Amino acid sequence: MTAQPAHCRVRLTPRRFLLAVSALLMTGMGCERRFSLDELVAPPPSDVYGDTTYVLQQPVWNGFDRPTDILVGREPFVYVADAGNDRIAMLDLSGHLVGYSQPLRNPIAVAQDYRLDLLVCAEFDTVIAGTPVTFGAIYRIGLVSAGHDISRAPVHRVWFDPVSAQRRYTGIAVLADNSYYVARTGPNNASKVDPDDAVMLFDRNDVLQPRVTWPLLTPDGTGLTTISRPTAVATFPRRTTDFLFTQRGEKSLFRAQWITHRTTGDVTQWESYFTPARDGNVDFLRVSLFRRPEDAAVDNDGNIYIIDAENDSLYRFDPRGNITQAFGGPAVFLHPEGVAHFDRTLYIADTGNNRVLRFKLSTDIR
Repeated sequence: MTAQPAHCRVRLTPRRFLLAVSALLMTGMGCERRFSLDELVAPPPSDVYGDTTYVLQQPVWNGFDRPTDILVGREPFVYVADAGNDRIAMLDLSGHLVGYSQPLRNPIAVAQDYRLDLLVCAEFDTVIAGTPVTFGAIYRIGLVSAGHDISRAPVHRVWFDPVSAQRRYTGIAVLADNSYYVARTGPNNASKVDPDDAVMLFDRNDVLQPRVTWPLLTPDGTGLTTISRPTAVATFPRRTTDFLFTQRGEKSLFRAQWITHRTTGDVTQWESYFTPARDGNVDFLRVSLFRRPEDAAVDNDGNIYIIDAENDSLYRFDPRGNITQAFGGPAVFLHPEGVAHFDRTLYIADTGNNRVLRFKLSTDIR
């Protein structure tokens, strides 16, 4: 592990170190140092760096089968895409089960609009000309019409592509006007007009909008112009149209991107918020950092959280794209795929371990 300046180091006594390990205190990355992936698989450190830690909350939430996404809603309730059980689970903030949605095949992403409806990326089975076929689809769960009783809430399929059964919808995020972005992927990316790998925009009435040319994002692009097997999309609480997306395709050097609508002189266009030419070696664009990012979230202060299923790790960036915290490793997570933030607490869908973990932000290092 890289040595730290004395002013950036807090020495733990043996007793404090044992307490830290037993509570799974995760190290904060302070003092603007560069972060090394090697630290994620190193033994627990004897020092805690910086002045914040995330403390694992008990009890761990169990009872899930392959939870793939997690959302803290606007009420707030917690919603878990319980993919292996083909349902959305609804819990209160203390972890008590409120109820389950009507069956949804393989839900992998969940969002909530400002009308308190849930939006879900899932699948459905059908038969075409005597052949069983599975389609990806987008669903709306009408919580308000059912008095917020999720077990009675109607589930409506609002979108699927009848001519492209192999397309899957992997992420969904809502904007302030109740329009929403959807991340889509599939095997057919030969089309220049409508490739499978894309970020789609729907209006508040679930109508697909004309395809927008994000910053020339294409499956055969290079560098920041590449979109390849997108896994999630996230929006910003205080930015009207910006979005993040994560991707896992082999062609994607930059596996997390922040897309913004920027005006330069007389030209307004979509482009990457960070670029090497403008921002230098910003952490957010470090090519070696992510391997299989599966989800992203943004808190009210603009901090960005990205969960990586292959690294078994969580990364936090400040609004300038600098890493301010990273923790994890196989002793903590197993292929985590979902992350949400609410009230100084991180919620992680620890997919491979079939559970949800909660980490409370703390400045007490005693």
